[in-house]
Amino acid sequence: MRQTNDKIKNLFSHWETFLILIFLLVNVINISLSPHYLNYNNVMNSMINFMDKGLMVYGTMMVLILGEIDISIASIITLSGCIAGWACEQGMPFFVCILLALAVGTLCGAFNGFLLVKFRELNSTIVTLGTQILFRGLAYMLLEDESLKTYAKQLSGLAWNKVLGFPVILFAFILMTCLFTYVIHRTCFGRRLYAIGTNKTASYFSGIYTDRIKLTVFSINGLCAAFAGLFLAAKLASVRASIAQGFEMEVIAMAILGGASPSGGKGRVGGVILGVFTIGLIRYGTGLVNISSETLKIIIGCLLIVVCAVPNLRQVLADAKEARRGRAGLL
Repeated sequence: MRQTNDKIKNLFSHWETFLILIFLLVNVINISLSPHYLNYNNVMNSMINFMDKGLMVYGTMMVLILGEIDISIASIITLSGCIAGWACEQGMPFFVCILLALAVGTLCGAFNGFLLVKFRELNSTIVTLGTQILFRGLAYMLLEDESLKTYAKQLSGLAWNKVLGFPVILFAFILMTCLFTYVIHRTCFGRRLYAIGTNKTASYFSGIYTDRIKLTVFSINGLCAAFAGLFLAAKLASVRASIAQGFEMEVIAMAILGGASPSGGKGRVGGVILGVFTIGLIRYGTGLVNISSETLKIIIGCLLIVVCAVPNLRQVLADAKEARRGRAGLL
């Protein structure tokens, strides 16, 4: 009996368990709000609408595991797409334009990592806030208010084509999930990520190349943003300097809801998957009943407050229980 109780306690000590309950609750509420919620075509179309953010979430998750944050990823999408779109208009081959977009995203991420490695006293929030403004400013300098369509139209199959009845972007997400599950949970690189996020100083003196890993992680984050930008450009059928505004907050929300802690050293791919689909389905369900985007932001904000409060509440309760035991022992 005691073993059964211990197993139940261990089960509910994991954030993923609470997240499953939240996920189920979201679906129950959405089903009660709209009879069209479970329509297959609607669900598949909703994947196209939110899964581009899902493609960015694993790079953000790795950054959070390090104990850092990157709020420039939406601007990286914009700059990489605008440069690739401009190059396509100049007659550059389409495949080369795709590689250029991915290269620009990787370089932008590497630039963030370089600044944080070179100037250790700088906070990642301040650095990436600055590069967020910088990257989008460069995109506006390049295109101003112009909208380019040639490059995006050639990408249109990424947004609207289906394989075996499922959107292409869903298969891309599944492939990225498999890749990052292996890298984060099955390799030395992944174990070092958690070690640095838990204690950077101890990791450094243990022989881990902390600067190199930080530079690599931010580069990967930039690459993920540029890759997601391909699907966003395909969906919008154009590239311009104003796209992807506000994406960074929703992606970070997905990762944090999934259990990746901004304090570092925490997070699992399984939880982040649930975070992506929970917020994506909240957006889909509220859209079916015409709930405003401002209300949606309030819902997601409240959910994040709960996410941050639950672990702290559990710690407070545990400390109070320990204090009561201590007083009982003194008596």
